[in-house]
Amino acid sequence: MSSKAGTAGRTAETAVAKPGAGVAPALGRRSKAKFSLTEKAYNKLRADIFDWTLEPGSEVSESELASRLKMSKTPVREALAKLRSEGFVQTFPRRGYLIVPITFGDMQELFDIRLILETGSAELACSRITDDQIDRLYVLAAASYNFKEQPTIQNFLRSNREFHGAIAAATGSERLQRLLLQHIDALERFFYLGARYRDIGAETSSEHEQIVDLLKKRDPVKVREAIVDHITRTRDNLYTILTKTSATTRIRIQF
Repeated sequence: MSSKAGTAGRTAETAVAKPGAGVAPALGRRSKAKFSLTEKAYNKLRADIFDWTLEPGSEVSESELASRLKMSKTPVREALAKLRSEGFVQTFPRRGYLIVPITFGDMQELFDIRLILETGSAELACSRITDDQIDRLYVLAAASYNFKEQPTIQNFLRSNREFHGAIAAATGSERLQRLLLQHIDALERFFYLGARYRDIGAETSSEHEQIVDLLKKRDPVKVREAIVDHITRTRDNLYTILTKTSATTRIRIQF
């Protein structure tokens, strides 16, 4: 084969290869779009579960949710699968999905576990926390909200989650932080109702600042006591608020 023929052959090969070169990026774009829709569906459904738009004990279908979210069933189905793995929905063949009910027994158990995890985290963090982490905790501790405005409640709860997660992160254990955040997430439906029916911002902020003060002093004994007081008071206040709420509104929490 002459050099011209060889060049022509290579040119032809290149010309044929070019269309194929765009297949992977195209697939990648479609995959990202699908992932984005799934994440969008997941985030919306999760928020609706946490703020009681989707009430505990209610039954929903893929078709109903897809229509409400204005998207196809596939991302909704994938989002529901993720929520099921996290314990927020249950699947019933030929019936659809159930938003998992919540009970005061669940709340008590979750607070018991949280107490163990958070006291241990705070004690360990005393010897490992950095000044920058302490500064960040002070910022998070200052979070407040207007209990009549839902977006501010959601922002407050995000700051609360980040505050407690940051203490666990200061231990250097990602596993401990992940475990703690899982239990805080499981409690968020209770937190939302508590924050919605009574302004707990000022007392929460004060208790958080006290905890940070003790972390700054690196006092594991006192910080443990402060964590116990904070979690116990939060649990007791929530029980009182939710008992009254359950008795005076359509909201029902099982005993």
